[in-house]
Amino acid sequence: MIKTNKLSVLFLIALFSLNAYNCVGVKPASTGKISKYVEDFYLGDGKMQYFVKSLEYISQTEDDAALDATFRRASKKNDSVTVNFSVLLNKNNSVNKVVIKNGESEYIPEPIQTFFTQKEDEKILHRLSIKMPYGDYKKHLLNQTHSITVLTEDESSTISLTKKGKQNMEKIILILDDLL
Repeated sequence: MIKTNKLSVLFLIALFSLNAYNCVGVKPASTGKISKYVEDFYLGDGKMQYFVKSLEYISQTEDDAALDATFRRASKKNDSVTVNFSVLLNKNNSVNKVVIKNGESEYIPEPIQTFFTQKEDEKILHRLSIKMPYGDYKKHLLNQTHSITVLTEDESSTISLTKKGKQNMEKIILILDDLL
């Protein structure tokens, strides 16, 4: 019969456990409240990707709308942000133009990509995507007073943040200022 030292067995178990933990991809624990508004992902080579979770918007006709954003940080000089948003329109016409207003300034992103349209009750849900430089995203969308107007051939809808969306925007601005 072979006698083993308990300390040696515990050491081997600890060594094996540590090795197994390092080999398995484990998402790091949340860094606190950041995960409620913004998720961050390490992409390797010093690059990070950020996902700004969906914010609540409302149209002038009291229809719900939503907006989220994704961007990577590799070089502050050429980072771009993909902004996805949903808006309800009366018809299934193609969206020709999106205008983002912030006070007196106006930003018109191009091109506009339509992911899908879907009938919801008496209206059509349009899921749209635009790309913009991070500087323009910060200037035009990272504030509580902006509005987004979506235009088709024969109709338009303007959306703005709800009260809850404005409260969450405050927190998102603080988080992104700390991160970047």
